[in-house]
This record gives sequence, structure tokens and C-alpha cells, in this order.
Amino acid sequence: MRKRILNILKYIIFLGIGIVVFWLVYKNESVDYYKDAFKNLNYFWIAVSVIFSIFSIISRAVRWNMLIRPLGYRPRLYNTFLSILSMYFINLLIPRAGEVFRCTILSRYEKIPFAKLAGTVVTERMADLVMLVTLVVVIIASQLGVLVTFFDTHPEVRDRFLEIFSTRNILIAVLAVSVLLTLFILFRKLFLKNREQQKGKLGRRLQLLKRNFVSGVKSVAQMENKWLFIGHTAFIFTAWLFMLYVVFLAYEPTSHLSLQIGMITFLMGGLAMLAPVQGGIGPWHFMVYETLFIYGIDTADGKVFALIAHTTTNLIYLVLGLLALLIIPLVNAHNKKPDL
Repeated sequence: MRKRILNILKYIIFLGIGIVVFWLVYKNESVDYYKDAFKNLNYFWIAVSVIFSIFSIISRAVRWNMLIRPLGYRPRLYNTFLSILSMYFINLLIPRAGEVFRCTILSRYEKIPFAKLAGTVVTERMADLVMLVTLVVVIIASQLGVLVTFFDTHPEVRDRFLEIFSTRNILIAVLAVSVLLTLFILFRKLFLKNREQQKGKLGRRLQLLKRNFVSGVKSVAQMENKWLFIGHTAFIFTAWLFMLYVVFLAYEPTSHLSLQIGMITFLMGGLAMLAPVQGGIGPWHFMVYETLFIYGIDTADGKVFALIAHTTTNLIYLVLGLLALLIIPLVNAHNKKPDL
């Protein structure tokens, strides 16, 4: 009960932060301006963005199956695909909870121990982190000269950039993070006290969970085709990049921007998604329109683009994820009823 209260408090705090940031970004903007922007979009490119999204999810499903097979299980691809879709839906409601939920869904319908699936998810996340760091290095290296030249010819933009990342703002950010961490630690100590009284049967069960978890993490070492796994990881990030880039083409003020600018925008938006806020609402919009401003896009147009890209992407996950939750019991109805 105490842990549940702590989780609810965290949920409310981070959602509140996201809503406040979103309000600060859009509080002075005209609603009619945004209505016209959505009305004049080239929806062909929005449809292309949806296709890239679906391809990335299929690739994630294939990649996850590659990690699961060395454990002695062969999950059906449609179950893996639908569980990943449901993960996106849950993540929009509760940040990070989708990873647990997708393991729960697949464990239920494929009879795979939850802890082993959790171990494979950790392996996935490690692979994604390596790919993200690689992209950070490549993108920054490729755009460094462009940024330096742009700042030299646009001193007003350089001054604004320096103002955003001024010592004062950095100190405020550090202070805010410190306060949040302090509150989290205090609540954790307050609500989670008696954790060390579990021996006997529960202790043996925890040991089994630990072994299954480690087994899942080590599954990458037993994969038959590691290069295919790496290829899927690269493809997933590429699909995510183009999923964002084609939205540039859908909106007239950003339709002239290059793929390189799409890469740096994708990176900055990805860094904003590290904030534990539902769907990145607020921080993602801020990072994207500020990045586009560096490349000469008017602030108002940058805010419109951020709203378009974020809305369309999350609508995809919302609709497809909800459909997945409804469909997965139906497509498994002919199988033996799962154990509860």
C-alpha cells in the first residue's frame, strides 16, 4: 500500500511538471493559428510517418524474439508485436511501466517466465543505449561545423543559446533535480522500511527470479546471428529518425530542412524523452522548437512543428496500442486458456 502511494505521488509530480512546461511553451499562442496549421498539413507524409512507426515496431518484435529463442522458447511474432504495441500505450499513461507490462503480456500468452523476459529487456536497453551514444557522437561531430558557422553569422541566436544554458539556468536545473531526488529519497525511506524480513520460501523464489533474470540478460551471448540483431537495432533508430523527418515535409515552414537537421532534432528530442514525464509532454516540445530555432525556424513555427510531430506520433501509439490490448486476447482465444 505504501509503495503504491509513493508511485502515485511520483506519477502526479512528474505529470504536473510536464503540464507546467507545456503550458509555459504554448500559453501565449493562438489556437486558430494551430488549427490552420493542422488543416494545411500534407497528410501524405503523416501517413508515411505511420508506416515508419509500424516498421520500427515489427523490427523490435523480431529483435526481441531473437533474444528469447536462446532461452528455449519460440514466441509467436504476432504476440510479441502486439505486446510491444501495448507497451507504447501504457508508457503514455505511466512512464516506464510499459516495459513491465509487455513482459507480463508475453509471459501470459506464451508461458515464458516473466523474469527471463525482463532480462532480455535489459539486454535490449543496453543495445539501445550503445546505439544512442553512437548516434550522439556521429550527429554532433557532423553538425559541429554547421553550428559554429551559424552562431558566427547569427550572434543574436548565439546569445539566446548561451542565455538558455547560462550558469544561472544550469544551477536552477541542478537545484530542481536535487530537490526531486531528495523528495524521492525521503518518500522512499518513509514508505519502504521493512524489506529485509524475507527468507525461506520467498527467499528461494527470489533466487529463482534472479537466475531467470540473469539468464535473460545473457541471452545475447547465445544468439545465432548477432549481426542481424545489430542490424535490427540500427534499423529501429533509422525508422524513428525518418518517422520524425517526414513530418518536416508535411509542414510547409519546415519542408526545406535537411536530413542532417532532422538528425539533430531527433537527438535533442530523444534527450528530452529521458525526463520521466508521460509521453515527454512539455520537455520534448521545448527541446524541439529551441533546436529548430538554431536552424532559422521562427519560434512560432517551431512550436507548431513540435505540436504536430508529438501529437501525430503519440496518436499512433495511442490508437494502435489500444487496438493491441483489445486484439491480443482475441487472437489467442483458440489457444489453451492462460494460467492466472
